[in-house]
Amino acid sequence: MNSTEKSALEKRKKQIRSKIEPILKNKEKIFLYGFFSIIILYKLFYFFKTLDQAVWWDEGDYLSIAKELFSGNERPEWWAHFTGMRPLLMPIIWSFTFAVKLGEPTIKFLTLLVPSISSIFLMYKIGKDLYNQKTGIISSLMLSVYWVHHFYTYRFLTDIPAMFFGLLSIYFFWSKYIKEKKNYGLYLSIIFGIMAFAIRFPLALVLVSILLYLLITRGFSIFKDKIIWKGAGVGLLTFSPYLIYFIINKFAAFRFYFGDTAVSIKTPIAESFKTILSIIPSLMEPIWFICLIIGLLTLYKLFIGFDLIIKKKEKSLNSDLFVFLLGIINLIFYIFILRAANDRWLLMLMPPLFLLTSKGILTISNYAKKYNRYLGLVILLVLVIGGANQQISHGHNLTMSKIGSYQEEKLAGLWLKENTPEDSRIIISSIVQNQYYSERMSYDLYSKDNPSPQCYDLYGKLIESEECFTKTENAFREKIKKIGADYLVIHIFEPVFTPRWAYDYPQRHPGELIPIKSYNAENNQPVLIIYQFNKSSEIFN
Repeated sequence: MNSTEKSALEKRKKQIRSKIEPILKNKEKIFLYGFFSIIILYKLFYFFKTLDQAVWWDEGDYLSIAKELFSGNERPEWWAHFTGMRPLLMPIIWSFTFAVKLGEPTIKFLTLLVPSISSIFLMYKIGKDLYNQKTGIISSLMLSVYWVHHFYTYRFLTDIPAMFFGLLSIYFFWSKYIKEKKNYGLYLSIIFGIMAFAIRFPLALVLVSILLYLLITRGFSIFKDKIIWKGAGVGLLTFSPYLIYFIINKFAAFRFYFGDTAVSIKTPIAESFKTILSIIPSLMEPIWFICLIIGLLTLYKLFIGFDLIIKKKEKSLNSDLFVFLLGIINLIFYIFILRAANDRWLLMLMPPLFLLTSKGILTISNYAKKYNRYLGLVILLVLVIGGANQQISHGHNLTMSKIGSYQEEKLAGLWLKENTPEDSRIIISSIVQNQYYSERMSYDLYSKDNPSPQCYDLYGKLIESEECFTKTENAFREKIKKIGADYLVIHIFEPVFTPRWAYDYPQRHPGELIPIKSYNAENNQPVLIIYQFNKSSEIFN
């Protein structure tokens, strides 16, 4: 090596050293790099573990819409229903990924895993800017191991991307617009909030919370603020494509969730109140739920000094006010308006709860620290690690137990794709999953021409009576002939959408159907059977 090469090498070493040394001297940065590196490895482990799992019904909704959206093919019979009730931003995004021939693992990595990990980082930034770095670290750790967030990170559903954009909206509003006085923070907050809404409708609650916060802290002066009006203009411009779609679709989504046929809004408020609040302890797990109660108690100053916030005399409570609004607006919506919720629907409720839980943990730790410094540290670690362990255990058990679920549906769909003509018409209860895997026109077992609405309960399940069995089976036979069905798939996985008469239909009409493929359980009992229709049978003549 000559002197010139040595000089260049030494120069390169100095450049690298100049970048590394400041990081090594900053213990906080070392901790954060290590902290997020562990989180990334933790998520990647389960990402590879779950790569082969089959999609569920709701996943099939979004993915089959995505595959069909720009295909130019004949629209399936279920198209209007599902595109009317589902937000379309994620199906549009997934449709483009299918168009450029990305594989399912790559799509899952880019649109689920990356937003999931990014949300954890955003949780840290939001907690730090609202309160302090300790709150940011604890709340981000809580989100990273939260069993619901963890489980749905590996499912093709809209909850994880919607949460990512919801947190982006919160981050730009608080960290950039409120804290740093950057006007673009408000504009980006509104844009990302609308994107979150376009992925999952209830995420509009983020922007509702922001608007209420501004009204409380600034009063009606916000209507004289040019920046607010510019933000409203940005919001209207961003929302306009979706508004046009809503108008064309006659607001089908709102009619589905809040119309006469909606089920949840008929639930008594007292029942929804009890049901939804009873979910929260199971979401938090025992240790963190206790800390959440302590964190809620720390809000007493907010209520005592609420008038001071309105009078703009006390800004130290603004963080608590914003966190409180993010939580209470979600609860009001699900308890009093929608009147239903489950673990993933409440995903956006968790950031404010995690922030309050972090406050509770630090309150307990700081109290103990008054008596003994090391006791405070020990209690802090016990509460954080103990709660995390409960979440990790729950998330692991749930994720691993569901990896093999619905595999037979996936295998059957892929088999149909490889072994049937492209114009085949398949009758199956799991219409959207089959449409996604088989890429064949999929029909359910019911007939829209002879709906017999009196034969179905509020949840769409067939009422078990001889009259209803006869009516719906006769309508089914008419449907077979009308669509020219080629295959019938009977399985055990969608009992709500499979009328009882369907299970023994092949045995009662042996001349119509030929069994060509079956998938069996461990006890060798069939769980899914594929039949081919005999086109020379009487039903087609």
